[in-house]
This record gives sequence, C-alpha cells and structure tokens, in this order.
Amino acid sequence: MKLTDIMTRSTDMEKITESLCRLINYNTTTDDGSTEECAAYIAGRLQSAGIRTRVFGPGHQVYAEILGRSKDTILLHAHMDTASYKREDNWHVPPERASIRKGCICGRGALDCKGQIAVWMRLMEDAAAACSSGMLPGLSLAILITDREEGGGEDGLAVLMRECPELFESIRLVIGEGGGFPFPYRNETYYTLQTGELETDRMSDGEGWDRKPLEGVLQKGIERGYYSEIVLDYAKDWPEITGRKLDLCIPAEHLDRFLQHAPVSTIVKNYGDVFQTALQSAVPGARLMPWITPGYSDNRWFRKLGIPTAGFFPLDERNAVSGIHGADEYISRKSLQLAYDVMTDVLHRLLSYDRASSFS
Repeated sequence: MKLTDIMTRSTDMEKITESLCRLINYNTTTDDGSTEECAAYIAGRLQSAGIRTRVFGPGHQVYAEILGRSKDTILLHAHMDTASYKREDNWHVPPERASIRKGCICGRGALDCKGQIAVWMRLMEDAAAACSSGMLPGLSLAILITDREEGGGEDGLAVLMRECPELFESIRLVIGEGGGFPFPYRNETYYTLQTGELETDRMSDGEGWDRKPLEGVLQKGIERGYYSEIVLDYAKDWPEITGRKLDLCIPAEHLDRFLQHAPVSTIVKNYGDVFQTALQSAVPGARLMPWITPGYSDNRWFRKLGIPTAGFFPLDERNAVSGIHGADEYISRKSLQLAYDVMTDVLHRLLSYDRASSFS
C-alpha cells in the first residue's frame, strides 16, 4: 500500500467520524426530536459536493443522485430518525451527544443507523469527485435518507413512494440496513446479507425446537433465492453452537408462510458474488450468510415495489449490536473503516467507471 493510500484512508475516516458525531448530536429521537436540522445538514453536504439534492415530505427525506451512462440506479438507503432513550437505562455515555471512547463513537443512533449515513455520504462524495475528474459510472448512483422509519415508515417512505413514484422507477438495487452482522462458524467468519424480513417481532422461546420441519422450510428458502446451502449446515449445528450466533428461534410455520407469499429473490444470485468478493478483499476468507430477519425496516417498502433490496453494512467482528434501541449504543472506527472499504469496492464493481470522454 502506498503512503498516499494510507493518508487518504486516514482522511476519509476523520471525515466520516466527524460526520457521524455531528449526526448524533442532532436529536432525531421519535419522542421529542426533529429531523429538520439533520436533514438540512445531510442535504447541504451533498449539495456542496455538486450532487443534485432534494428534500421531500412527509417529514424530511433527503434524495440525491449522480447520473451515469445508464438511468438504471443503485440506491444507498438509511434512516435518520432514531429510537428514544431513557437516561436511567444504565447508559455509561451521554445518549444525547456523541462521545469517542476507546476507538468507538457512542450515542443514540450511532449504529441505527447514523454510522451508515456517514459512510453513505462519503461514498456519494467520492463518486461525485470521480465524475469531476473525468470518470463516469456506467449506472447511476443515488442516496435516500428517510424519516419516520422507527415508527414503521407508513407515514414516511411509504407516502413518498405513493406521491413521487418517479423516484423509484429506475432503481435496480437498494443497499440498506439489516445485514453485515459478523459471527464465527466452523472456524470461518460469516457476515449476514439480509434478503428479506418477516415483519414481525414474534419469536419462539426455543423449547421444542424441531429441526426436521425447519430444514424443510429452509430448503424452500434456498429454492426461492433467500438462502444459500450453508444455512442447512448452520441449522443442524445451531443447538450446539455457543457464543455469538444467529437466531433460529423463529417459528418454522411463520417462515414457511412468508416464503409462500414472498416473490423469488434475486439478491444472492445476481449480487452475492459482488458482496462476498468485496468483503473478502477486506476480510480474507470471510463468507456471506444470506438471512431473513425478524422485525422490519424501510427495506420492506422497496421490496413491496419489487425492487431487489439487500441489507448490508459490515461491522468489525468485535462490534456488539446490543445497543441498538438499548443503552450504550456505539459503532467502532474499525467498523466504519470496514464498511467504507467494502462498500467502496462493491460500488466500483457495480457502477463500472469509465473515462467520460470516451462516451462523448
């Protein structure tokens, strides 16, 4: 690696960290916060990079785009509103403002999902700089930072889709939250790639766990493109796995019902190699574990439009996720660096930059 590369990475991380701290300092909690100033900051940053940017209602939703040779668009998505907090809930850091401790940026929204916004903004600025230097992406690139996701999105992104359908007509892939959780399995490191959501928080207690029907349901998920074959081995080993692991305490009948009604997914087939190859460039030997998650996010609204949507924001292996909606929420600088490096690689593979002059 050249010294200039190291200096550039350091500069990028400083800017991403600074952006994240500022984003956290805007109170965008669902109880007493507002997204207006946060949205204005995001829009201002993107506009300063020369990117065409607009803010839409309801709430304050920021959309910006960089046009490529094709109108087909890759969309980076995240949300700026955050869950509320109670100061008495065992917080060891100030929840209402950013603080940096032991290489981690702490505060409400750090992981869900202002860290993602900070990285996404930097990726957009990088793309704009590439265009300014004479490089043109083959596909267009856009970013959408939504509001009101924590409340379900019915009065946020869902309304925007109804009122401004033209924004979504050319989107070919959305990359959002919900994936990138790392865990060890069989002496390898796996990262989740979210391919779907059950849209429920209902989980079983794990008692009476019956492997046979679950394996049949997972096989159906493989056939419909939501999983890869490794999930069958993981399901067999799950009761004996100790430590960090994915949750299989989902009623098999609920997952089966989801797969009966969900359309065939093309995320693993069309984009799995892109995500895994980019991931392995930063984490040698790492593999993807496509996964359907419980709960819901704004990802589901894109999927309801038939737009392929992947939840993927890779974290460092030591980054806990327990602070999401809980106390002491944080994201490490190593996670931010990993996400930035991997997603830079992903976008270069998807967008395919060429000299703009060769197409004039």
